[in-house]
Amino acid sequence: MVKLPDKKSLEGFSKKITEAVKLPDDSEPKDTQKPVENNSGLSEEDLKKIREEERKKIEQEQKDKDAAEKAKKYEEIEAQKRAEEEKLLEEKKKEIEKERLEKERTEQEALKQKERDEWAKEEEKKRFEEERKKSEIEKELLKKQKEEEKAAGKKSHTLRNIGIVVVIILAVLVAGYVTLITGNDNINAYGYPLSYSATYNILIPDNKDVNFAAIPVKALTSGDSVVLMINNDRRTLALGESATYPAKHLTIKTLGITVFDADYQITATFRGVVTNRDDFYVVVKTSEPIPSWLVGIMTPSGVGITPV
Repeated sequence: MVKLPDKKSLEGFSKKITEAVKLPDDSEPKDTQKPVENNSGLSEEDLKKIREEERKKIEQEQKDKDAAEKAKKYEEIEAQKRAEEEKLLEEKKKEIEKERLEKERTEQEALKQKERDEWAKEEEKKRFEEERKKSEIEKELLKKQKEEEKAAGKKSHTLRNIGIVVVIILAVLVAGYVTLITGNDNINAYGYPLSYSATYNILIPDNKDVNFAAIPVKALTSGDSVVLMINNDRRTLALGESATYPAKHLTIKTLGITVFDADYQITATFRGVVTNRDDFYVVVKTSEPIPSWLVGIMTPSGVGITPV
C-alpha cells in the first residue's frame, strides 16, 4: 500500500520550487550593465591620457585632411585664374596684332592711292600731249590737202586721197592714236583654225575700262586675286592662275580700210600688281598673224604691252 505525502510536506515542496524558479521582478532594471573591468593593468589616469592622445591624433588627421583639400581647391582656383589671365593676354596680343595689321593696311592703301593719283596725273599729261599732237597732225593734213587741191586740181584727186590715207596711217603709227581705228565687238568666232600665236606682257590700269580696238577689257584686283573681264566675260583669277576666254571674231578698220580680220582667242595669267597696274601674261591665238604695227595702234592709253 502506497503512502501519500501529507499536506505539510506538499506545502514545503511547493515553496522550494517557487524559490528555485523565481522570475525577475518587473521593478528591477532590464538593462543593468556591469562596469567594464580594467584588465590592461593601467590606471584610470593612464587610460584617460591614452584616450585623449588618440582623440587629438584623430582631430589632427582631420585638420590635415581639411587643409589638404583646401590647398587643392585653392590651387585649382589659382590655375583657373592663371588660365583666364593667359587667355585675356592672348586676346590682347591678337587685338594689338590686328590693330597693327590694320594700320599697315591703311598705310599701304594710302600709299597705293598716292601712286594712283600720281599715275593718273601722268596719264592726264600724256593724254593732253597726245591730243595736242593729234590736233597738230590733223591741221597739217588739212593744210596739205588744200595745197594739193590747188596744185593738182581734180584729175589727181584719187591719187591724192591715197596719199592722204598713207600719211594718216603713218601718223597713226607714229603717234599711236587708237581713236582713228574702228572695229566690231562681241562677234562669235567664224570657226577659222587658230594657227598663229603671240605672247605679251600686258600692264592694265586697275579698275579702269580700256579698249583694245573693239575689245573691251577691265581688271579689278582684290588682295591676291583679280576679276578680269574681256568682251563682258568675267573671270576671277588668283595669283598665278590662268583663264582662257571664248574665241571671237575681230575686224579692224581705219578710214574705211580693213587692216585686220580674223578669229582670236585669249588666255591670260595673273602675275600681280605693278604700280597700280595689273600684270598679265597673255597668249593670243589668231587665224591670221597680228602685224606688229597693229599692236601699237591698238594699245590704249595707260596700257603697257611688251611682246615676249
